[in-house]
Amino acid sequence: MTDLKEPFTPWYREPWAWYIVGILLVTFVWGSFQVYTAFTHKDSVVIDDYYKNGKSINQDMTRIHNASDLHIEGILTIDDLIGEVRVKLTGDTEQWPGQLSMSFLSPVFKDKDKRILLNRSFGAGSDTGTHVYVGQLKALVSGRYYLQLETLDELIPEVGYETGWKITQEARVTPGTPLALKNPEI
Repeated sequence: MTDLKEPFTPWYREPWAWYIVGILLVTFVWGSFQVYTAFTHKDSVVIDDYYKNGKSINQDMTRIHNASDLHIEGILTIDDLIGEVRVKLTGDTEQWPGQLSMSFLSPVFKDKDKRILLNRSFGAGSDTGTHVYVGQLKALVSGRYYLQLETLDELIPEVGYETGWKITQEARVTPGTPLALKNPEI
């Protein structure tokens, strides 16, 4: 009998070897891409100190109750050409502050959050009980936001806010369209 030798082929000429190596390479590249994405695009919704923020939410309820007790309500208008923010407020408070803070907080993306100071305008409306506050946005906001209109009071640690008021609500903001500002019923 003759000894038949099978022809020898190197591994790199075998199609099945390249199929297995290809699967491993694709898995490695895809996994590396996923790890890179996870480290470079962190979730902006997660808060580092959630316990401290939870306590401050409970402390903020005092100012929300103050706004409800004083019947503070308003109308927010954003000029769609120049980004001027105008808030007309009414209420039973005797002392209206010179400045208010207006926050537009995105429910999803922290980089879309906007905070501006509104200065009191002493011209129109102050004789009719309406108080006008004006501010300027650098870039227009549009879409769903959590709105916070509040006085510039100081938070006293472990005590909370002793004075001031705050209106907070969720709304769909559209520049050029007036929006009613009022705390939801508590």
